[in-house]
Order: sequence, then structure tokens, then C-alpha cells
Amino acid sequence: MQIDVNILLNSFDLLDLVALALFWSCWLTTTFLIERDNAKRPSVHVLMKRHRYRWMEEMAARDVRIFDSAILASIQQSTAFFGSTTLLVIGGIVAILGKPETLLSAGEGLMPDWSSQTLQLELLMVLGIAFYAFLKFVWSNRLFSYCAVVMASMPNDGTVPEAGRIAIRAARLNSYAARSFNRGLRGIYYALTAMAWVLGAEALIVATVVTTAVLIRREFFSRSRKALIAS
Repeated sequence: MQIDVNILLNSFDLLDLVALALFWSCWLTTTFLIERDNAKRPSVHVLMKRHRYRWMEEMAARDVRIFDSAILASIQQSTAFFGSTTLLVIGGIVAILGKPETLLSAGEGLMPDWSSQTLQLELLMVLGIAFYAFLKFVWSNRLFSYCAVVMASMPNDGTVPEAGRIAIRAARLNSYAARSFNRGLRGIYYALTAMAWVLGAEALIVATVVTTAVLIRREFFSRSRKALIAS
């Protein structure tokens, strides 16, 4: 695939650059706000992180830990599912990259008058985000596996000092895995948002604002967050 730089420079205008700047800044800012642990108003992600530490403490004190391993296995299945789904998305994008004319003809009248190379560049951005999400899901799955091994090393007597140290290790791995999984999910959200760019810079701006607003609401103003902090 050969890309003519002059064609690309003539295809994008100032509004496209503004839309891209808004897209990436919203994604990075949202990630920072959601994962900030010392905030006065913690997100659902941070609240769940605290519950994960509490979970590992309770796991160390239990005599039978089959319940804990079953929960971890169920969570790990979710990472595998999203990883497999993201692979299908990547395959679909690669297929469209080979024949961008098909998408251009299908969206005639709705899409801007762009060249095939311009569309390919936009799809490459979506492909990169999808690949990023795939790597996050795979790493999350791996970290949950590490967490399972550490949990299995827990002494039968949960009152010994070593049990507390192992619980902290397991909680950290569990939290890191959840962070990677959540980053992968946000990658999927913003990959779908980036697809709006094929309809024009205005569509990308609207999609970015809507996606960011939805994520902020779910993390900071949702009923699920109220349930987590309810006394």
C-alpha cells in the first residue's frame, strides 16, 4: 500500500486536525481521571480496586477457596472473549484496507469526497487502536493467570505473616489485570468512535464528545458507583 503524502495533505483540513486533537486528548484525559487513585471523587475503577484488595484479604482467611478460584476463572473468560472478538475486528478492518473502494462506494453521499489513500490512513488509525485493545486483553488474561498461581500458593493457615504478603501480591496482580482489561475496553470504545471519522471531522467530534461523556458518567455519576459507596 503506497501513500502519496501530497494527496493526504490536501485531503485533511484544520477541522480534521482539531477533531484528532480532541479525540486523543479526551481519551488520555479520561484514562487519567478514571485511574487516579487519590481523587476526592474516586471512579468505579478505583472503588473496585479497593474491593479487590479486600477480596484477597478475605480469601486468605477462608479455609476453602474454591469460591475465589471460580470467580477468577469467570473473570478470565471475559478477557479471553474480548480478546477473540477484537481479533475478528482486526481481521475485518484489514479486509476493508485491501479494498477501500468498496466502503467509498457504499458510503457515497454520506462520506466526504476522500481518496482511497485517505480512507486507508483513517482505517489504519482504527486498526492501531484495535490492536492496542487486543494486546491489553491478552495481557490482562495473562495477569489473571499469574494471580491464580499466587492465590494457589496461599498457605492453608491464613493467619501466618506470609499469607498476608501473598494476599497483597495477589491483589496487586488482580488490580493490574483489571486495569489492562479496562484500558482494552476503552480502546474498543474509542476505536468505534474513530470509525466516525469516515463521515467527516464533525462526526468524529460529536462521537468523541458522546463517548467521553458516557465513560465519565459511568465511572463517576452512575448508579453502580452509588451502590459501591452506599453505607
